[in-house]
Amino acid sequence: MHRKTDILIVGAGPAGLSCAIKCNNLGKDYLLIEKSNRVGGRVGSIKEYGYIFDLGFQVYNTAYNLTNSLLNLDQLELKTFKPGASIYNGKSFDIISDPQRDFSKIFTTLFSNITTFSDKLKILTLKQLLINYSIDNDQTTDLTTNKFLHEYGFSKKIIESFFRPFCSGIFLERQLETSSKFFKYIFSKFNIGLAALPSKGMQMIPENMFKKIEYSSVLFGTRIKKIHSEKKIELNNGKTITANKIILTGDSCSLVSTKTLKFNSIKTLYFSSEIRPKNGEYIHLFPNSGIINNIAILTSISDQYSESSDHLISVSIFSKNKSEADLIRYVNEKLTEFYGGALSDYRFLKFMDIKRATIYQEPGYFNENNNMISDKIIFAGGHMTNASIEGAVLSGMKAYDKLEMGKY
Repeated sequence: MHRKTDILIVGAGPAGLSCAIKCNNLGKDYLLIEKSNRVGGRVGSIKEYGYIFDLGFQVYNTAYNLTNSLLNLDQLELKTFKPGASIYNGKSFDIISDPQRDFSKIFTTLFSNITTFSDKLKILTLKQLLINYSIDNDQTTDLTTNKFLHEYGFSKKIIESFFRPFCSGIFLERQLETSSKFFKYIFSKFNIGLAALPSKGMQMIPENMFKKIEYSSVLFGTRIKKIHSEKKIELNNGKTITANKIILTGDSCSLVSTKTLKFNSIKTLYFSSEIRPKNGEYIHLFPNSGIINNIAILTSISDQYSESSDHLISVSIFSKNKSEADLIRYVNEKLTEFYGGALSDYRFLKFMDIKRATIYQEPGYFNENNNMISDKIIFAGGHMTNASIEGAVLSGMKAYDKLEMGKY
């Protein structure tokens, strides 16, 4: 069987979906193919045992305006974490918040022993500096995030107690070697937006986008075996497609590009408990742990993460040396230390070892021409812009614009 299309989009992650939406809105002839049986790529969820397990701890930032424009936000029913974090100091939790947006915690934040008065002033000045921040317009020297924070004048205490665990939960690397430009981008978004979850899990974001394209223009469970020079695409099932224009997104770019991308990894453990941890509306950070980075009480944000009345707990882990069994045992013990109760009060549910979780964006990443070049194919994905949902969506939009300008 042979099929023809004007525009072929490979990969139904946020980049491919956003490009397909634009094609659909403009009445273009397009076909979106996806190797799996679901949309979303690295953004998504699994429903099992009466729970919603996101593919690692993920959040959606409400300040992602471009992505917001492609979503029906009312259908998503976004539920937000409170701004700031609950930070474990080895004995108890301290809350550091944004008093401008969480006035109820103003005194807790002002008198927190995590920050100095100088740190508070520097956070305010950085918030002002990064209003309307754009990576493309940033002409400053790109540093590691760790070096940027030190050179900006933040105290070692707030860097180690807040910035390192908070940022490492986003970057998925603990040394904060990620580009300071990406840090500034993320900080600017959290300055005006909130970390949020769709009420029924992160899978709802790509599925909501999927509603805006024609189902007949999508092929699931379809892999590309080879792309021939005449733009004839050979599929794994023996069928072929001929396309006038080809857009490769995400991992599919490796079909024709030799550029190697580095990825950060993460392990996520899910537990359930009848015990409801305090301050579950905040992300919990653990700066003194060499293993646990953050914990999220997902049912404190949306009770739909569990079909029963118990609480779903997501634990993000950085550990290359411990086995799965050792990590389950270790986390179980730590949960009793953090939140009380006995070992039996916490039931292990699921273990995820995500090897290719986020793109590693080192200093200089955004100074280079990240567009992997081909004279016949356009590339899209977070690696073309920045490693966020908004970055991936932007790359999909830019890919379509290149088609219109004939830059392929």
